[in-house]
Amino acid sequence: MLKAIMGMATAPQQTPLPYRRMRMLAFVMLASAIAFWARFHYANLRVQNDTTSQVDLKAATNQGQPLVDALEKYRADNGLYPTTLNQLAPAYLPSLNGYAAFRYSARRSDWVYLSNACITRQKTLEGWVLREAKAYQQDVAQFKHDCLTGYRDFQLQSPDFAPDAQSRYLERWAYYDSQPEHWVLGWCEHVPASKGRASELATNGICRWRHHSPNDPLTDPW
Repeated sequence: MLKAIMGMATAPQQTPLPYRRMRMLAFVMLASAIAFWARFHYANLRVQNDTTSQVDLKAATNQGQPLVDALEKYRADNGLYPTTLNQLAPAYLPSLNGYAAFRYSARRSDWVYLSNACITRQKTLEGWVLREAKAYQQDVAQFKHDCLTGYRDFQLQSPDFAPDAQSRYLERWAYYDSQPEHWVLGWCEHVPASKGRASELATNGICRWRHHSPNDPLTDPW
């Protein structure tokens, strides 16, 4: 009897199943975070150590700076930045030739709406929208034309730099933010996978792969 009691007292207690599952989930999340950080850090090192990156950044900055200057002049006169680059010519920029591949955008928090009805209308364009990509892009463009009066701040993304041997599966570009008003390197890593799928990771801008067409649903319409 005494042995039985002692055996019961020293028997190891098993961790309840819910707690074991929580610990396993926490371990998986931590491992995923470490893997993500390692991938980001390695890709960023490749971009920064690429001998052509700074040269390409300087060239793109020189190309895009007149566009930034025109945007600042527009804001000085109108109080807000324009919703499209087309509003710059010809008053603030003689021509938009050479700037067609620049991506001009703004964060949603910097949008200035014409009315509260426009905010409601925007919600119909968010989430799952069962429309063809081209038609959806036209809807978004029409919404901006009808409902946005301007931007408080903006972001500008240059065309992709020419690829080289060191930048395989990497796209690089120059990225400008009106806050804090300077150009930096942006990049996107594209890792092909099985069954035609791919994994993408980007910073300072969005991925815009050369094989994407204007009708590609991966193209951000906003």
